[in-house]
Order: sequence, then C-alpha cells, then structure tokens
Amino acid sequence: MDTPVLPRLGAACGAVFAIVLFVANGNGNEPFNGARAVAGLTALTLVIPFLCYVCGLLRDAAQSTAWLANSALAAGLAWITLKIGSGIPLLAIQRGHVADGTALHFALSDLADGATVLSLYPLAIFCAATAIVALRTRALPRWLGVGAAITAAALAVNAGFLDTGSVPALLLFTLWTLLTSIYLFRINSRRPTTSPATVSG
Repeated sequence: MDTPVLPRLGAACGAVFAIVLFVANGNGNEPFNGARAVAGLTALTLVIPFLCYVCGLLRDAAQSTAWLANSALAAGLAWITLKIGSGIPLLAIQRGHVADGTALHFALSDLADGATVLSLYPLAIFCAATAIVALRTRALPRWLGVGAAITAAALAVNAGFLDTGSVPALLLFTLWTLLTSIYLFRINSRRPTTSPATVSG
C-alpha cells in the first residue's frame, strides 16, 4: 500500500524548521557564525511549505470560511518575510565589520530585534486563525487547536513589549510547529491516498 509522499514532505518541513532553528540559535548569545546563520535561514525558508500545507488542510476543512485559511497563509508569509528580513542588519554588521559597542552596531542590532518583535503580530494572526478553523472543523486535533490558541495569545502579549529583544513566544510557536509536524507526518504515513483530508484526534 502506497503512502503519500508530498503530504509527508510538507508535514516534515515543520519538524526540520523547529529542530534546525533551535540548534542554530543556541542560547541566543553566541557570536555570529556563518554556518549557524545559513542553517537558521534554511530553517526559516523550510517553514514556508509547512505553513502552506497546514493552510491547505484548513481551507479544505472550512470551505464556507476559507477566508480564515487565506488569512492564516497571508499572515504566516508576512511573519516569515519580517523574520528573514531581521537577519539583514546582522549580516550588514558582519560584512561591514562594524565594531561591537559602536552606535552603528547598536542601531543595526536594534533594527534586527525590532523586526523580530514586529513579526510576532502576523504570526499571532496565523495561530489565531489556525486555532479557530481547527477547533470548528477538526482539521487538526483539538489539542493542537488549543495549542495554537495559547500560542496566539502568547505571541500577542510578547509583541506588546516593543522595546524587548526577548521573544519566548517564538519558542512556543516552534514547539507547536514541531508537534504539529510530527502528528501530520504520522497521519500521512498511514494514509493510502494522496489527497489532503480532515484529520481527527
């Protein structure tokens, strides 16, 4: 019995994102490292197919409220654009050999931190829309829907502290992504069809 390859690939991208990003970031205090930077950018890029796959499930399950799935997708893409963009100032610091402790270094670092914090706003919309559709349609199991709702609230609260450089809510989203990815991968490993369908749990 054949199992669908493409759905499993879309689901697996979420786990790869979560694990590689966690390893690449470390404790967040390490000096710039080219290999870790490339790994982090690769992880952030791989989350795009995962977001599209999840939103496809939501759209199929909630045809009458497809705008929520579309909102989730648009918000997810807005988040990843801002998050990847937050790496540009850090890359400029390294390429320009900007000395640590200078005004320019602080300005570029603050720009990177600010972009990351601002990216939490659309990410909260993605999680909120995902939670609503999941809980209404069972496109995802209830525990993942509740997890998405909790993550959305945490992101919204974290985003309210505009002057912070700490984003613990992003770690919560990474955990939710890992759990969702593993669940969807297991579901698709047992399903003998290639078409996405509503899952239950």
